Amino acid sequence: MSRRVMFVDDEPHLLAGLRRGLRMKRRDWELFFAGGGEEALAMLAEAPVDIVVSDMRMPGMDGGQLLAVVRARYPATARMILSGHADRASIISAVGPTQQYLAKPCDIDVLVAAIERVLAVRELVTDESLRDLLGGVESLPKPPQVYDEMMAISADPDCSLGDVVEVIERDLSTSAEVLRLVNSSFFGLPVKVESVARAVSLLGLETIQGLAVAGAVFRSGGTPPPGLDPGRMCREGLQIGMLCKRFAIAESWPRDAVNDAFFAGLLHRVSMPLVARAHLGQWNKVRAAAPADPWQACETEMEHFGASGTRATAYLLGLWGFSETVVAAIADQPATLTDLTATPAAQLLTLARWRAMAPSAPLPDTPVEDGYLTRERLDRWRSICEEAPDGEEAPDGEEDEEEGDAEEEDPQTPQVPTQRGASPGHVPDPHPLRP
Repeated sequence: MSRRVMFVDDEPHLLAGLRRGLRMKRRDWELFFAGGGEEALAMLAEAPVDIVVSDMRMPGMDGGQLLAVVRARYPATARMILSGHADRASIISAVGPTQQYLAKPCDIDVLVAAIERVLAVRELVTDESLRDLLGGVESLPKPPQVYDEMMAISADPDCSLGDVVEVIERDLSTSAEVLRLVNSSFFGLPVKVESVARAVSLLGLETIQGLAVAGAVFRSGGTPPPGLDPGRMCREGLQIGMLCKRFAIAESWPRDAVNDAFFAGLLHRVSMPLVARAHLGQWNKVRAAAPADPWQACETEMEHFGASGTRATAYLLGLWGFSETVVAAIADQPATLTDLTATPAAQLLTLARWRAMAPSAPLPDTPVEDGYLTRERLDRWRSICEEAPDGEEAPDGEEDEEEGDAEEEDPQTPQVPTQRGASPGHVPDPHPLRP
């Protein structure tokens, strides 16, 4: 099925250049070109598209205003900005941290790679190889009932916090897990929280919803395979999720984007128990390899499973109806530092994972020209990491049960790659994690 892609720019020669440069994609994409925001909206009213790529500075309706209307009227349509370097602050404000922006002038190969990455996320739920990796369609779990119920209640404008608390408390195991996680050192609360209602009032509804889902997912599915501790995996997800949240708040992201960043960090590994149970032999090889950073983890899982665990998670969460921003950030793992096509949300999650997996290794010190990882931003995130604990203790003093054949930690400090197997100027594979 061909994808529908729209380009919006008030300069006719730039649109003409795009027409020429994208001839090779006419078999795969149905292309539309608009000379301004009003014309673009008129065309969208006739037939929506999969993605809108717009210039930022245009007379009348600028790119930020256009994409705000697109977001409101066509929430399923992805949005991308092409703009000059000086517009960076206004770009992030307009397009949001979970969407993509590229600097002008933009190489046509980089533009194509960025668009294909967005489209690839939408194709995840039809990828049969990922379904097979998770053990076949018959064994795919349904989303936890508590998640479905919370989402249904939250959609009701008349719902109260008490309604949500009641849903969580009806599920005793989920309620207990929420309280265990809330009382862990991640949140640093001064007193022990003994009720779900108190937890909601202290941490907010969205955070408690995330903990409820994580607790239900990681604790489900029967006996875990050797060497995989769901409780420890849940706590590691919480550590990464909280770091993602701190990064996002420091960048003044909107509330929804902050919550999506937290969810992505918290749940990015939820598929691993399913994958490990379905492919026990390969899981033992992955475990023995003991990858030391997100890039090694991806390579090891690709070698033994044929796909990465994060991509399998994105597939699963996509089936469950999680927001596309959460799915996309996880599907794009691990982002490489020089990849101009990676979204800010994907970069943020990658560096939070890197910090959690290698707490003694400093964050990279080299900013990426025309990319999201500017020197100011890296310095800000580095300060946040220095303030955060290197390792979090188990909730209520619980210690992880060590398997007799548990792997040893790699004593060497791994190095952050700028681009796996490529020079800094290399155009990245638009589907780096596709099996």
